[in-house]
Amino acid sequence: MRRDVQGILLILVGGAVLRITLGGTYLNYVKEGMRTWLLISGTTLIVLGVMALLDALRRGRKSEDEATPHDEPGEHDHDHGHGPRAAWLLILPVLAIFLIAPPALGAFAVARDTSNAAEPAEAKAPPLPAGDPVPMSVAEYVGRAVWDDGLTLEGRTVAMTGFVTPDPAGGWWLSRLAMACCAADAIASKIKVVNAPDLPANTWVDVTGAWIPGGGTKTETAVPLLEIRELVEVPQPKNPYD
Repeated sequence: MRRDVQGILLILVGGAVLRITLGGTYLNYVKEGMRTWLLISGTTLIVLGVMALLDALRRGRKSEDEATPHDEPGEHDHDHGHGPRAAWLLILPVLAIFLIAPPALGAFAVARDTSNAAEPAEAKAPPLPAGDPVPMSVAEYVGRAVWDDGLTLEGRTVAMTGFVTPDPAGGWWLSRLAMACCAADAIASKIKVVNAPDLPANTWVDVTGAWIPGGGTKTETAVPLLEIRELVEVPQPKNPYD
């Protein structure tokens, strides 16, 4: 591949990385802690791309200076650096990021995940803090309801934020995804809501409700229940993952 083409591609890729990082879109794909590394990577790619373009320009001028009057036309202006045209396909993901940034994983990913919550390390969950409603993540609610038999949730009101995933059996699950590093390793947590209106898939909501028995315990396929007492539709959070 020609040096100038390499430089252009490096600049475009680096620019795309900086764009999604500075705009916050990167949170759809990786954890928040990756921001610094993405900024460094994007800046490095742009610097390398500029250096490649400058090098190509310098070589072009040198070739012109070394040309002699006896040279045949076109003898020194042919290119020895042609690479496969397929290399230009590298620009497609860059254009996709610039024009249509892929969204975060949502209801489709949750519906395909048959497991729900991993068993917590602690034998018993600690008591909830005083005051109702108690804010918590969807994953924490699932852990307490499934692996601690709802003991710490009984008689309490909780508040959570998640998105709607249609349940094939009817109704919908309050869902949230968590990732260790990137969206590829995201793990789904879901709760079957009771006494809730029908809503479209991927609608984000703030809910307040109370645990009720049912849904199974001590198994990764159990889906606990939540009786809804208050529900408000909200925009997708800046960071859609737990």
